[in-house]
Amino acid sequence: MITRLQHVGLVVENLEAFSDRWDKVLGLRPTELRSNQGKGFQFDSRIMLPNNCWLHVVQNWNPESRVNRFLHSHGEGLEHLALETDDIEADVAHLRQLGVPVYQDTIFNAADGFEAFVYPDDAIGFTVELIQPHASSWNFDQSKVANPNVRGLQHVGVAVRDVDRAARRFEQLFRLAADELRIDQHNGEQLDMKINMGNDRLWLHLVQPTVQNHRVSAFLEGYGEGLEHLCIEVADIRKAVYQARQAGVALEQKKIYLDREDGLEAFVEAKDTCGVTIELIEPYPTSRGYRPSGA
Repeated sequence: MITRLQHVGLVVENLEAFSDRWDKVLGLRPTELRSNQGKGFQFDSRIMLPNNCWLHVVQNWNPESRVNRFLHSHGEGLEHLALETDDIEADVAHLRQLGVPVYQDTIFNAADGFEAFVYPDDAIGFTVELIQPHASSWNFDQSKVANPNVRGLQHVGVAVRDVDRAARRFEQLFRLAADELRIDQHNGEQLDMKINMGNDRLWLHLVQPTVQNHRVSAFLEGYGEGLEHLCIEVADIRKAVYQARQAGVALEQKKIYLDREDGLEAFVEAKDTCGVTIELIEPYPTSRGYRPSGA
């Protein structure tokens, strides 16, 4: 059974350059650099986030690897989600019953756990890693959460062409159900649903744009369905925006959105953060996922 979103996989061209950039723009710097993964063709590191998950940042130069192929076809960006399970054999057996293959038909005994991979065409546009930790696995470490203004990864935005179909497919594969279909967001320019991940206040945000002049429409046109943005909850959005602007970043529409139902929002464009669109959000007390001060 899936217990939580363990990590989000990011592919970068240069890990050192990525680290410097994210530190300046977002106050988030990867730690725990490893150089012994990926058969010696990889550097990786991670950014710890408060709600029991992390970003796994990978620089890989093996042309036969999944992540290097992604880099050359897509560019830097969000490449996979890792869903932690307490019984990977049962979850893989469930997929096989559905006729859904896992990569090389194998559960790998890897450095970070027992792992199996469902590729984008069989999921909803992005690679899903199933992982069951073992003795040598990376574990969540609260002491490595570095930015006190960051309250957690609130959601991962997924660009889809049919939100209902994507939600049904994800539930079929991973037995995580979507809820809260909304048809009135952004002046009626999108349909969206959320899939809770098991972490504290963290969900997948499935977004189907209904107009052409929409950021997600542009993503679908350029890349197809897939992982489109990360939403980071902050305690003080003005402080977060000030840091981004001090780093020379111009926000989407050059502003903090004050008219959104989910909270005060600002978007850092992908070109400024190594291929990853970042939504900064300070929820209202009436917003879903709102956490009181100190929670």
